[in-house]
Amino acid sequence: MSLRAAALRTALERALDDPVHVLSTERGIRIHAPAPAPADVARWEQVYGALRTADAWGSAYTPMGPEVWALIQDEVTA
Repeated sequence: MSLRAAALRTALERALDDPVHVLSTERGIRIHAPAPAPADVARWEQVYGALRTADAWGSAYTPMGPEVWALIQDEVTA
């Protein structure tokens, strides 16, 4: 895992106070985790700060609820 991906993982885990999931994909390292509660502005500020360091990021609704995701493309292990 690259230093960028490791730093993003750590920042998201601290912001969310929960472990995140890390996957190696053809496009790079994908990190995803449950999204904070919509009204938790302080937590969202920390999450946005971390997500902005990624090459791509966003959110999605999954069967487990809303999640945030980020992609670091500087390390591809296909």
